[in-house]
Amino acid sequence: MGVSKLDILYRRLLLTKLFIRGWGRPEDLKRLFEFRKMIGNRERCQNLVSSDYPVHIDKIPVYRA
Repeated sequence: MGVSKLDILYRRLLLTKLFIRGWGRPEDLKRLFEFRKMIGNRERCQNLVSSDYPVHIDKIPVYRA
């Protein structure tokens, strides 16, 4: 089975436009990875927001049987 023409067009037009200016500055990448590590640690992440921070939920769940 060959590659479809749509796949070839997608790869040429869309995928080649990703990261055409590079990945960014090394400092920015380092900050992203550090932030990812911080968010991945649940205990540390819970300390980022105070426990009395107001939370408002405005979506009402709809349960269907």
